Formats: sequence, structure tokens, C-alpha cells
Amino acid sequence: MVISTLVNTLAVLLGSAVGLGLHGRIAERFKVILFQSIGLITLIIGLRDAFKTEDIPILALSLILGGLIGEGLNIEGRLEAVGAILKRWMRVEGDSQFIEGFVAASLLFCTGAMTVVGTLKAGVEGNGEIIYTKSLLDGHAAIFLAGAMGAGVMASAATVLFFQGGLTLMFMLVGANLPDYVITEIGAAGGLLIVGISINLLNIGKVRVGNLMPGMLFAGLLIWIRHSF
Repeated sequence: MVISTLVNTLAVLLGSAVGLGLHGRIAERFKVILFQSIGLITLIIGLRDAFKTEDIPILALSLILGGLIGEGLNIEGRLEAVGAILKRWMRVEGDSQFIEGFVAASLLFCTGAMTVVGTLKAGVEGNGEIIYTKSLLDGHAAIFLAGAMGAGVMASAATVLFFQGGLTLMFMLVGANLPDYVITEIGAAGGLLIVGISINLLNIGKVRVGNLMPGMLFAGLLIWIRHSF
């Protein structure tokens, strides 16, 4: 059910449009508190998902292996390059936060258990309920993110459309054969990535979350190997 992803994309666009209407009117100190609020909420969501893991060593190894491969492929750098292209296409050259907003929102909206489990259910069962719920959350988050970070958040709707839509189509083909424990572990790895996003939003450090994304695949693969042998 790809229509659920279309609804999610529309929610991000609408939320971003509302946020952009507030963007130039928000004083810097209010932007700071917005970042901190979103960062703390994101941290709780990420920890909730990450604690669903059934094997912490596998989760740790998955992120290490995924991070090494992601760093070699420079996934986050490529995502930033896409953001730069969209920035030129949208003609917002004066927006210094465009790429940062695009990357942060893309990763926030496209990682985590709700994305994985939601696209699985949409693809295998034709049940878009989780993605519809996610759409409400993403739409509200987009208001605050766009209010603080600008038009790059709106551009992340393209990432939601193609990445989440692609996952749904993939699960339509292979999702019925994936055990529940594989889905759970992939979602747990996604939860840790969301924790990384929260660290960036809270300005505690700089985690290259995009380069850790292959860790989600390794989490599913390694937990499957552990259960199979």
C-alpha cells in the first residue's frame, strides 16, 4: 500500500509549509528551545526502539560494521549532495541551514522502528495504519523543524517518498518471508540511529547518522544467522 507513503509525504509538506510561515518570525532563543525540545523527544523515541533489541552484542557489531561500510561509501556526504541539488532547484541559495535541515529531517523521518515495521505491514498486509500514525507525528515534527531550520525540511519530503516508498515496494516482494525477530532487530538498530539524531539536535556532538544506516541491514542479517545456526 504505497498510498500510505504518499500521505506521509503530504504530511511532511504541509507541516513544513506551516513551519516555514513561522521561520522568519522565531527569535534565536526560541529556535534553541525548539531544537532542545525536539531533541529530547527524539531521544526518548530512539531509546524506546533501541531497547527492543534481543541481543545487544549483535546490535553493537551491526553498527560498527555498518558504520565502516557507510563511512567508506560516504552515505551522509551523498545525502548532503542531494540536498545541495534540491537547494539549487528550489532556488533558496540564501538559506544557510538548508542542507542541514534536509539531512536531519530525512534521517529523522526515514529511520526507526515505525518506518521499518510500518512499511513491512503496508507492503505485506496492505495495512497502512502505522504509517498513517507516523504521518501525524512527522507532520507535527516538520512544523517545528521547518520553523527552526527552514526549507530543507520541506525538501526531505522527497526522501520520504522515494526511500519509504521503495521499502514498501521491497516488502511487497520479500517481506512475507522475514521473521518477526529480524524486523524487531532492524527497528532496534534504527532506534539507535534516532538516538544519534537526537545528539545532533541537542548539539551534544556530531554523529554521522547517515553513515550508520547500513547497520540496520547488518542487524537483520546477523540476528537471522544467530537464529539459523
